[in-house]
Amino acid sequence: MIENDKDIPIRTKRKINKSGIFVGVLLIIFALLWIASKLGLIPSIFFDIWIQIAIIIIGIFILYKSL
Repeated sequence: MIENDKDIPIRTKRKINKSGIFVGVLLIIFALLWIASKLGLIPSIFFDIWIQIAIIIIGIFILYKSL
């Protein structure tokens, strides 16, 4: 690990922060869908395909950041 985060360029810090926020939002959405599925509010089929949807969203995010 980096002991002194002053050595990290500002652009890199921003990208790390945005990526962290993105992953956090995905986890929250995943947890909310899981709870809704277990409570019977949504059919479990939506929860079953959520992993594929999350992978597509992550792929789009990576492409967006790399361009």
